[in-house]
Amino acid sequence: MKRTVILMILAMFGLSACATVPAKTDIAAYNEYKANNDPLEPMNRAIFGFNTAIDNGIVRPVVKAYNKTAPEPVRNGVTNFLRNLREPWTMINEILQGKPGDAIRTFSRFALNTTLGIGGLNDLSHDKGMKYTEEDFGQTLGVWGVGEGIYLVLPGLGPSGLRDTVGIAADFQYDPVGYALDKQDWGNNFFLGIDASSWIHKSVEMFDWRARNDSLLDELYAQDDPYVTARSAYRQKRKFEVSDGKDITSDEEEDMFDEEIEEWGN
Repeated sequence: MKRTVILMILAMFGLSACATVPAKTDIAAYNEYKANNDPLEPMNRAIFGFNTAIDNGIVRPVVKAYNKTAPEPVRNGVTNFLRNLREPWTMINEILQGKPGDAIRTFSRFALNTTLGIGGLNDLSHDKGMKYTEEDFGQTLGVWGVGEGIYLVLPGLGPSGLRDTVGIAADFQYDPVGYALDKQDWGNNFFLGIDASSWIHKSVEMFDWRARNDSLLDELYAQDDPYVTARSAYRQKRKFEVSDGKDITSDEEEDMFDEEIEEWGN
């Protein structure tokens, strides 16, 4: 609970940095402001700029080198291993969302890949038709009817929302793998009351995601306003995930979102 409270405080520390609300007489500007649901845009843009500077200056060159020098089977093995560690938390969230069939499939994936897949390095389940899915507590809250809340950009983590920030805190605190790592006390209460091993685990997850989506981030940075593009893409992605793709109006759009979610979320 302590970590949840601390992360929520950090998420809300910039409430004073609110964007100026357009006059209601300026109907177009006011409607756009309401649709964006981004009252902290000045602060969010500053954090987005900070994250982008760190990414371009430090992370991006390392990712380029990693993708160029690490053989594809090695990179795939890292991704499969990290995804396998996510399976127990995904299963818990599927149960909380009332999806017992999905939870059984996820458990089957975890059991098969952990044993015959050598600790998850090989995704044998995918070849048997059990596609990888990922559920987090932010999605669970969305399924329960909790609104996304105001848009937020978190330092080092990127696009989020008030609901998903609560979800991130829950992911840290209640993910069985993270909980087990915390109990190792390798660096107890290293930062925000979270063990160093948990931070290392999450950092490796983030790096793996960054490496798999390198070309997508290149496209983002080439946009006229990367901040707006990232905000729009993140919201569409989360809406798609919470609704399991039900908020799609045509087969063409569904194919487009399937491709986008594959890039942004997996």
